[in-house]
Amino acid sequence: MKIRLCTLSDIDAVNVIYNYEIENGVATFDSIVRSHEKALAWFNAHNTTNHPIFVAVDDNDKAVAYCSLSQYRDKDAFDTTVEISIYVDLKARRHGIARALCNYAIEYSKGRTDIHNIISVITSSNEKSLNLFKSLNFKDGGTLPAVGIKFGQTLGITNLYLFV
Repeated sequence: MKIRLCTLSDIDAVNVIYNYEIENGVATFDSIVRSHEKALAWFNAHNTTNHPIFVAVDDNDKAVAYCSLSQYRDKDAFDTTVEISIYVDLKARRHGIARALCNYAIEYSKGRTDIHNIISVITSSNEKSLNLFKSLNFKDGGTLPAVGIKFGQTLGITNLYLFV
């Protein structure tokens, strides 16, 4: 498996991975499938410095997972805090790809002056993601119960953080 920066040619594969979670999971609170146009806008809102998108690709250079470091909040004082998101294609799960992407993003962030804190906002019932980030030394930043409803389930979020 190879990890590299996401390019425009990866957008369709990345969008398929994300849309699967919209339609079938609670890892995202989005409930409307993301169009190609919205995916392009999301891609263009990222950069290759403190808000990169990384992809894990298979032997055919097709994205099977991605990790984004996104703007945490739309206020200047938050500029060096990023929000990490990781999504893995259903067929590529349970092979350590999420851990590899997370480690890659952490190593990328270390020593950068434009990143000092990585935040992960996780659906509180998502034990696998919570365990992954905790195993990578992310600390508990608090839980907000019952902040969203998806598939008839009331869901909370747990915030985890890591200073780099």
